[in-house]
Amino acid sequence: MWETLFLLLLLGGAGLRLGFKQSGKPPRAWQDAAVSCGLQVMEASGRNLKVRAGLMDVRIEACGDSREKGQSTRVIVLVPGPLDFKNVRIRPEPLSPWGREIEVGDASFDSTFFIEGPAPLVFALLDAEMRRLLLGLNAESRLEIFIGALRADMSEKKLPALLPRLVDIGQRLARSMDIPRRLAENAKADPEAGVRLHNLLLLIREFPGEPGTVEALRAASTDPSAEIRLRAAKELGAEGREVLFELLESLVDDHVSAEAVSILDRELPFERTKVLLDRALNRRSLQTARACLEAIGKSGDAAAVEALAKVMDQQEGELTVAAAEALGATGSPAAEPWLIPALGRERADLRVAAAEALGRVGSASAVFPLKEAAERSLFDRELRRATRQAIAEIQSRLQGASPGQLSLAGAEAGQLSLATDPAGQVSLCGAEEELAPEPRRPE
Repeated sequence: MWETLFLLLLLGGAGLRLGFKQSGKPPRAWQDAAVSCGLQVMEASGRNLKVRAGLMDVRIEACGDSREKGQSTRVIVLVPGPLDFKNVRIRPEPLSPWGREIEVGDASFDSTFFIEGPAPLVFALLDAEMRRLLLGLNAESRLEIFIGALRADMSEKKLPALLPRLVDIGQRLARSMDIPRRLAENAKADPEAGVRLHNLLLLIREFPGEPGTVEALRAASTDPSAEIRLRAAKELGAEGREVLFELLESLVDDHVSAEAVSILDRELPFERTKVLLDRALNRRSLQTARACLEAIGKSGDAAAVEALAKVMDQQEGELTVAAAEALGATGSPAAEPWLIPALGRERADLRVAAAEALGRVGSASAVFPLKEAAERSLFDRELRRATRQAIAEIQSRLQGASPGQLSLAGAEAGQLSLATDPAGQVSLCGAEEELAPEPRRPE
C-alpha cells in the first residue's frame, strides 16, 4: 500500500510541493515533443502533461521553482510490467549503506548505478543494449527506476531529444520475456565477459539441469574467457573434462589453472601433476603450484614425498608451507625426516605446518624435536599449540598406548616409553603442563 501512496505523491504532488501555480497550460514545447514521439495527449493542465504510448502512461512536469534559473523538467514513464518489475530499483547512488546491491559484471555500468531487485529479472533486463541506453540517458539527465516507473530529470531544452529515448527504454522494459532464455542469450552473446559469467552462474544456480542451461553451458565451454570455460566445464561433468585439462595446461590464467587442478583432483595422474608443478614453479604461477602440491599430497604415489620435500627445501614463501601441509596429507612415515628439520626454519607458519604434519605422519622419534621446537619458541603460542597437539596424535597411534601414557625415558633423551601409572601425563623435562594435549573445541 505504501508503494501506491508513494507513487501517487510522485505523480501528483510535485507541483504543489514546489510552489507552482497550476493554472494555464504546459509549455507548447512539451506537447510538440510528445506529438513528435507519436504519443497521445491525454491531459494538459498547469505545469503537467499526461500522454500515452500504447498501454504505457507518461507524465511530464516541471520540477524546481519557475523563478529560478535551475528549473528542470521531469519525465515519469509508468512501465506496465513485467511481473516483479516494481521491485527493481536502479539509481545513481544507494539510498542507504544497508542496501543489497547487484553487480551485473559491466564495470562501467556497475560503477554508475546502484542496483536492487530480483536477480533473474535484473540480469534478464540489463542486456548490452539496455545498459548502453541507460548509461547514455543518465549522462544527460538524472535517471532512476523504482516502483515500476522510469524517471528522469533534465533541462527543458533537452526534452525533445530525450523523451523518445525514455519512451523507447520504457517499451523495452515492458516487454514480456522468457527469463531463462534471456539469461542464456546474455551468457552467450554479451560483449562483456563479466556479464556473460554472471548470467551463466545465475542460470546454474536458478535453473539447473534445464535444456536451456545445458545448451548455454556447452556454448560457454568455448568462450574466449578462461574463467567462463572453467565454470562451464565444471558443471558439464565428464563432458567438460577435456576443457579442464586444456585450462590447466595453458597456465594463461593462474587462478583458472589452479581451479582446474582442484576440480580434476584424483583424475589427474601423478606424473602429469608433477610436470605441471615444475612448469608452474618456473612461471611463478603460485596458485597453480599450490594446487599441484595439494593434489600430489593426496595422490598416494610412492614418489610424492620426494617431490614435495624438494619444493619445501628449495622454494621460499607460501609454497614451503603448502609443501609441508601436503607432506602431512601423504600419511607416509617417509615424510618425517623432511619435516623435522622444518621445525627449525625461520618462517613461523612453516614451523607450525611442519608440526601439524608431524602430528599426522610422525613417529616416536619426532616427539623430542617437537618438544625442543616448543621450548625454543616460548612466545609463539600457535607453534606451542601445534606441538602439543602433534605429540598427542603421535601418542594415540602408538600400539598399546592409551591417552596420557606417553613419557620420555630418562635414560636417553628422545626415547619414549609407556608410563606405568594409568594417570601419567606426557612428561618432557618438567614441561608437562605446557605440552599436555590441548582439548579440542567442539565442532
